[in-house]
Amino acid sequence: MKDGLRFVDCDMHIMEPPDLFERYLDPKFKDRVVLPIGADGRPVRGTIVIDGLPTTMDAELQQYRKKSKATADTANSTQPLSGSRITGRLDFAIQRKYDPEAQLIGMEMEGVDIAVLYPTTGLSLLARDNMDPRLSLALCQAYNNWIHEFCRHRPERLRFVAMLPPHDVHLACRELLRCVRELGAVGSFMRPNLVNGHFWHSNYWDPLYTLHEDLNVTWGFHEGTGAWYSHMNVLYGENRFYRHVASHWIEMQLALIAMIIGGVFEFHPRLRVGFLEAQNSWAPGVLSRIEWDYPQYRESHAPYLTLTPKEYFRRNCWAAVEGSEPEIEATAGLIGADRMCVSTDYPHFDSNFPYVSTNLLKNVPREIAAQILEGGAHLYNFTEEDFKKAAAVA
Repeated sequence: MKDGLRFVDCDMHIMEPPDLFERYLDPKFKDRVVLPIGADGRPVRGTIVIDGLPTTMDAELQQYRKKSKATADTANSTQPLSGSRITGRLDFAIQRKYDPEAQLIGMEMEGVDIAVLYPTTGLSLLARDNMDPRLSLALCQAYNNWIHEFCRHRPERLRFVAMLPPHDVHLACRELLRCVRELGAVGSFMRPNLVNGHFWHSNYWDPLYTLHEDLNVTWGFHEGTGAWYSHMNVLYGENRFYRHVASHWIEMQLALIAMIIGGVFEFHPRLRVGFLEAQNSWAPGVLSRIEWDYPQYRESHAPYLTLTPKEYFRRNCWAAVEGSEPEIEATAGLIGADRMCVSTDYPHFDSNFPYVSTNLLKNVPREIAAQILEGGAHLYNFTEEDFKKAAAVA
């Protein structure tokens, strides 16, 4: 707990071991996945190459990036310096090679009761059009089998969402069913980008939406940067600063617009969707914009809608904050603190770990913070029993 308040981290990350695919990938696909190696011939952290293409475009796009200044100017920043960028804050995890025990140590430092784990390298593995669906599935299966074993170290506190292959919706359904029924996944995640021409209001995704409803598990949207198919690359080119800002906000807005106006929440009323690691002050603005156009266009372009955009959001959606945003209290007043949750983003470079929950409590009244800290429990449908089990082994 954090200062006596329940805290579910809706989006905590792991660092995959460099040899994950060497150990877990189906052997018939191994010649199509090239891992970076060190002087000893063993896999090391770095860009993975799949079917001849690196999993991220960052290296290619940034080859002409200007050199950094010797010292960063942070004097005018409204955000505290990220904890993971302060020397020594992640030493415990690095020394333990980001093992499950390190994950639990990080949770104790933040006061997290239950953490839902998302990948790091895995955010970029499938970020391209036209990937062989069977290879896409094999990569997902390898990751999901590994993260399941990782969480078995303390399954009452470490939970995970399944990585699904976006290149074949029926294979994605099978993998979701396997992960929930056999491995204990509490949901799945997708990047909010366009995939193979199928955006989120497409009927193509209906079987997967329905299965999430039937299994009563959560759909998490989690963006990254450097995806091969992201149009942010076209708009902003080699400047990662541009792309990081734009992708994490704008891609989430586009996904929410598609799911509301396209009728996803109308036809899938029990679908729970989390918009993660993008802060959430964008949500009230885009909801107001949709509502502005609602009287002009609903009858002619979306006659199937029966609720207002804000009503759909309050029924189906949650959006994450990262603790130090100055707009949190104002946003809570517009969309409801009960539709908000907390992403620590541990152990990524732009996380404020280990001060995410502390910053939240400093920024907003305690009663609002309490709802936001516990918001992940409602997103992932955790019960009183889940908290009891977590407390018993803490």
